[in-house]
Amino acid sequence: MDPVTGISPEIVALARSGEWEAAFVKMSHLDDTGQMTGGDDLRNFAEAAYMTGREDKYFDLMGRAFDAYSNSGAALPAARTAFWTGLTLMFRGEHGRGGGWLARAGHLVKDEGNDCAEAGYLLLPRVEMSFAAGDNNAALDIAASALKVGERHDDEDLSVLARHLVGRAYLALGDMHQGLSALDETMVSITEGRSSPIVTGLIYCSVIEACQRYQIVRRASEWTEALSSWCKKQPELVAFTGRCLIHRSEILLFDGRWSEAAVEADAAIRRLAEGPSTHHAGPAHYQQGELHRLRGEYEAADESFQAASSLGFDPQPGLALMRLKQGAGRSASAAIRRALAAADGQTKRMRLLGAAFEIALAIGDREEARAFCDETRAIGEAHPSDAIAASLAEMRGDLAAADKDFEDAVNLYSKSARLWRELACPYRLARVRLRAARTSAALGDVEGALAEARAASQAFASLGAGPGQQDAELFIRKHTQGDKAILTRRQIEVLRLVARGLTNREIAECLGLSDRTVDRHVSDILNRIDAPTRAAAAAFAVGSGLVADPGG
Repeated sequence: MDPVTGISPEIVALARSGEWEAAFVKMSHLDDTGQMTGGDDLRNFAEAAYMTGREDKYFDLMGRAFDAYSNSGAALPAARTAFWTGLTLMFRGEHGRGGGWLARAGHLVKDEGNDCAEAGYLLLPRVEMSFAAGDNNAALDIAASALKVGERHDDEDLSVLARHLVGRAYLALGDMHQGLSALDETMVSITEGRSSPIVTGLIYCSVIEACQRYQIVRRASEWTEALSSWCKKQPELVAFTGRCLIHRSEILLFDGRWSEAAVEADAAIRRLAEGPSTHHAGPAHYQQGELHRLRGEYEAADESFQAASSLGFDPQPGLALMRLKQGAGRSASAAIRRALAAADGQTKRMRLLGAAFEIALAIGDREEARAFCDETRAIGEAHPSDAIAASLAEMRGDLAAADKDFEDAVNLYSKSARLWRELACPYRLARVRLRAARTSAALGDVEGALAEARAASQAFASLGAGPGQQDAELFIRKHTQGDKAILTRRQIEVLRLVARGLTNREIAECLGLSDRTVDRHVSDILNRIDAPTRAAAAAFAVGSGLVADPGG
């Protein structure tokens, strides 16, 4: 037996290799036979309980470890045990018990004179409190102080926890370079295996969430893959795997790997249902709902969004966007307004602003849409990222198109498409290409418009995005000569004369019709071929082969 821990080298090896269930079973046997009495033994046992998803057992063992340390006069190990117990309770939302344990840790550290690594750990909750209060400068100062303590006492766990908080604080302050630098340095330490297993899992999840919050998409993807690899090396791991699966689903959806994203969301729901954190499954149900929505499976999406809501996760903006697609624009607007009112902080609003803009523009509230676009621009200036820039260019293109400034719209859509292409986000790229098709048609470039629309249609089809594909196909049919349902024979005759530059009165005289009948025909033609002007209609006629190109 190990003279220090009382745990055999075999059990230590099991834990180090990530065979947590096997290690827990063997430690349970030792405990049943009265061989797990020391504080270190019980802390190791508690770690195995946590990693296998037995949180209640974890708290029981941490309490016993605290007593063992206290009874032997080991004040600082007792303080560290009290800190982790309190912090984990706070993560579970049990702030009363958690605060009590943190206070207990504080008293022990004070009695020892405060010159210890444990004093640095006790700074970490203060950083989170500063974030919650919106005081990001205070969060940075306190995190930097904790980092100095960790480095001075050569405590790797404290150092990586504090450094990642420094990075988060810089991101919150808008210094993306310093923030990402601190987070990247933290993640190098984590991937090299320098930290304890629980700290490693916590850091992975927190860094990924920070990158997603500020729409730093490629970093989020990179660290999600690293987290997945870490989890796969530990097949008996339960802790962190549910959140890992949710993160992977989000990234896979963005990357256009929707079938894989659905598998990961379903797995996250099952994994979280097995443990004590079922309430954390709300985001997984939301991911499931988003995939159903984008595929046009609205009944299934409704069920998933309701499941997310029942677990306390607001199913917005997905639910509002679905209602808009179902024709309930006013209901969608009310829902997204409510969600925005409840969103405290720029990053939470950023998650909703794109949908709010789309809904406002769809229901004809152009001024409100412009206000949402301006807010997105302000956030993008404070927290620059390519994903925000791509969204903003798309919004500005939509506003330009609504104002019939089609040349500006085409330029903005081109910028947005370039950014979405660089970010490898096929769904958003297809959306922008379909928008570009509409503006190209309005400018008379029917051939270019059809090329964009066909590319968008193919992308939507490969993703399984039914509603998007239907929109693209409808556009293609409206701008393709071969579809006889678009224009009647008489309307084709009228369009040919429009393309020749004749006025409505001249067309009436040529065809023996009344002026009023020709006016009606021209109006209907413009609507059917989605042409805003007679010039655009003439370009459509040339592009469709109805008349010869006068410049050809």
